[in-house]
Amino acid sequence: MLLEILWAATSTFAFGIIFNLKGKKLFCASAGGALGWAVYIFFKYNGSSIPSSFLYSSIAITVYSEIIARFLKTPVTSTLIASLIPLVPGSGVYFTMSYLVENKIEEAVAKGTETILITVAITVGIVLVSTFSQIYYKIRRYNKIKKKINLRNSVKLKKQINKF
Repeated sequence: MLLEILWAATSTFAFGIIFNLKGKKLFCASAGGALGWAVYIFFKYNGSSIPSSFLYSSIAITVYSEIIARFLKTPVTSTLIASLIPLVPGSGVYFTMSYLVENKIEEAVAKGTETILITVAITVGIVLVSTFSQIYYKIRRYNKIKKKINLRNSVKLKKQINKF
């Protein structure tokens, strides 16, 4: 299992170089890929279905990427896209096409369905975390602005009261 996590980190690191990540971003993306694969392995071996394991993994990677993006003051996508590389269901697409070429329709349908479920699970995980993150930060910014406005209004009100 540790070897799989190491390979996930290495593949993410290599893709990060291709994706033109540098410095801290490259190492953070690599750690995100390792984290995502570790979460996938954890849930897979503890009885979760494969699509749900991918869902939990994509949620973990997206939360991690949101935190790292705030810390490094960089766009979330710079670490998110690279970190998701180990989760991409490329082998599922390959085997689906292979079964279709070999005229093994039942296996192709089964593998294709699993691949689509994995893709949907990854997408749902990203959308959930990104949506809630945006809502959280917009509410937080709104409350800061509201607090500044209330503070200014209370200062003006005090000045007017002092005039009397």
